[in-house]
Amino acid sequence: MCNISRPILPWEEEVLWMTDHSRGHSLPAIVRKLTLAASVYRIWMERNRRIFKNHFLPVLQIIGKIRQEVGWKLLTGGKIQRSERYHSICINWGFSPEDAR
Repeated sequence: MCNISRPILPWEEEVLWMTDHSRGHSLPAIVRKLTLAASVYRIWMERNRRIFKNHFLPVLQIIGKIRQEVGWKLLTGGKIQRSERYHSICINWGFSPEDAR
């Protein structure tokens, strides 16, 4: 959904890659930062749910929550510019650049 096409790396390398590729204030960088933060948060919440409540959410439901959180923050945070340049990223997250503002 972030338009990243590469193999998955070990965690330490993922963090380094994300650090290198999430600098700045461009839409792709913002989306990457939001997505990483939402993913870590949701995985942590699922871990706690499993450990303390013995309740397991389906993977697609967790992904849906991440998608909803990132999409909402992008729409309400004023980070989207009306531009065809980032059209595919906007569509991936469930809205069009025209929806922003």
